[in-house]
Amino acid sequence: MSLRIKFILVFLVVSIIPLLLATGAGYYHIIKINQTTSTQTKLSLRNSAETLVEQKVEDIVKMIQFYFQTQIERQSAEKVNWEERQYDPMLLQSSIQTIGKTGYSFLLMKEEEEIVYFLHPNPKVVGTEVAAMGKKNPDFGRIVRGPEPGERFSKGYYSWKEPDGRIERKFMVVMPIPNTPLMVAATIYTKEAETPLEQLESNFLVTQKKFLWQFLLGGIISIVIVILLATIFATRMAKSISHLTDVANRISLGEMNVPIEITSTDEIGDLADALRRMQASLTKAIQRLQRRQVSQ
Repeated sequence: MSLRIKFILVFLVVSIIPLLLATGAGYYHIIKINQTTSTQTKLSLRNSAETLVEQKVEDIVKMIQFYFQTQIERQSAEKVNWEERQYDPMLLQSSIQTIGKTGYSFLLMKEEEEIVYFLHPNPKVVGTEVAAMGKKNPDFGRIVRGPEPGERFSKGYYSWKEPDGRIERKFMVVMPIPNTPLMVAATIYTKEAETPLEQLESNFLVTQKKFLWQFLLGGIISIVIVILLATIFATRMAKSISHLTDVANRISLGEMNVPIEITSTDEIGDLADALRRMQASLTKAIQRLQRRQVSQ
């Protein structure tokens, strides 16, 4: 292997290894930042969505409490005709409200162990018992049973099967209306809260790709520059060494006047100076030997 190729390989190894280490470290940290940011953002978005639903449920409970105080103030909850109240437009308007883009509220009626839909955006489910649905979906069943003693409301996440067969995650809050068998429930799709996160992750992915492309481009440019510099440096060094080798060979053959065309101040220059001194010493030695032969 020639000296030129060795120099080029050494330069490449010395330059590529730090570049690969820097690229790997940078990419690793970008991924970690992405994961940490996504996790924290997801938690923040979910907490915001949960707070929104909880606040909405509390507001609806207060509205319905005010409704009962003004509409049936003199009647006790036991004497209220709940079937007639299902057609009360004011109660309907107060109970069924939209939450965000995909969420909505509705009313449940709990009498002893039986829970039915009292008011719902889908009129077909009104009067339907939720027990069977709760058996198929334990998370949903646990939430719609209402809060445990000492709790203000029950809440949680559950899986919901859409009419087209898709499974979606939803969040629901259920809060009883004091002195009535009614409970306000509100639910929202978690994907609505996580949509900004998907956009953020998409932006991070674009940033990662840009980072890699920039490093690859920078790496290619660096390698090209290294190869050029290594080639120039190795060529100059190999040329100097070849020249000194040729001078040494010619001196060994008796050509004492061979010019040494190197004037650098580095180690190659030191070697050239050593050859010049050797050349001068050999010339003087030959001259002394010639004078002795003439005198004899």
